[in-house]
Amino acid sequence: MVFKALLLALLPCSQANAERSLLTHPYWDLPSATAPVSRALPGIGSGENLEYDIYWGAIKVGSSFIRVEHTVTISSRPAWHIISEARSGSFIANFYKVDDRNEAWMDAEDLSSYGYYKKISEGKHFFNEWAVFDVRGGRFYGTKMNRKRQVSDFEGPLDKPVNDVLSAVYRLRAMSLEPGARVEMDLNTKRNWRMSVKVGKREKISTAYGRKKCVLLEPMLGEEGLFVAKAGKRMLVWITDDELKLPMVLKAEIFIGSVTAKLVRRTVTP
Repeated sequence: MVFKALLLALLPCSQANAERSLLTHPYWDLPSATAPVSRALPGIGSGENLEYDIYWGAIKVGSSFIRVEHTVTISSRPAWHIISEARSGSFIANFYKVDDRNEAWMDAEDLSSYGYYKKISEGKHFFNEWAVFDVRGGRFYGTKMNRKRQVSDFEGPLDKPVNDVLSAVYRLRAMSLEPGARVEMDLNTKRNWRMSVKVGKREKISTAYGRKKCVLLEPMLGEEGLFVAKAGKRMLVWITDDELKLPMVLKAEIFIGSVTAKLVRRTVTP
């Protein structure tokens, strides 16, 4: 939150006011807790940072990251605070500016989600929302903001643990992914639904991170994803075929064609 306050102080007044108008997630003020050792995701935990270059065709148009920021305590259990950002480069921003931020709070032991925060700003498309998953109380609730900055609340029943789209990436990393299989998980994106993931063939993929044997995954995301998806189009993910199951390449069909995020480096900060 110190970084965000500093950023606002440096922004031009009109831009700073726009940022201040964004929604605030109730979990942002949770204090840090001791990071547990995960049995479900060995080698993964607080401090892991995955950096990506984003391409539109062969043209590099931006960068992104996915990281486990730190651990907090929710309902007396340790939870990872996961953050993902994607931003367009200075040149492409003149034509199609991207400034996305996704956050999730995921139970470090059973890998279910306690809620998410999402701010999507791509070209003229904008929305901002947050949700809390209260499994004990049997409901989910949250607030959303549309392009006109109109704010409304939403809620609904919740009878079992779920994941949001961002934490689902980490749950996939804990699964056995054999070519030809289909795995499923329960998600919530302002509604409860079940996501199916097709596991494709093994193939070697090269990025700046190296050349790795990967497994191709195709999540059936519909209109909900880490990017603004184009209805009826596909999202493909290549995950390394090893213990870490690193997302090496993510390709999404969006409003202006398709974008591809390629892993550049992985770092782990204690």
